[in-house]
Amino acid sequence: MEANPKSLGDLPKAYQSSTPDMTVAIQARAHIGAVLQFVAPQLPLKSALPRAAAFIGINARRARALWNREARAVLAEEIHALEAARARIAERIITREMHQHANTMELYAARLASVDPEGNRAEIDRLRRMAQRARHFASDEEAA
Repeated sequence: MEANPKSLGDLPKAYQSSTPDMTVAIQARAHIGAVLQFVAPQLPLKSALPRAAAFIGINARRARALWNREARAVLAEEIHALEAARARIAERIITREMHQHANTMELYAARLASVDPEGNRAEIDRLRRMAQRARHFASDEEAA
């Protein structure tokens, strides 16, 4: 039996994603590991698990049992909560990347405008429209 890691940096790569051939208990542990890396990447495992459990919406004691492979069974509602937490993480990451993309487009537009605002007008407008679309799309996703 492998030793439990003391911090998130000690997590093996196998626990960072789930595949269909994994058992439900291993999938649950993989989901918890991903939530741990998102919610509290710098904290020791002992203090990170309660934060991850709160993010998932399960009891901290239950999260610890799932993480330590001490749970006798993994309930369907727990797997659904774990998968929903992973989906929320993915949404947040994608939204952040879209905002970063919009900021980059605005930066490029500002640089072009500072060099030659009239000669680069078409490109400046295109970049600003692209940034506006990305922000609009991300704000629609946040509101939903």
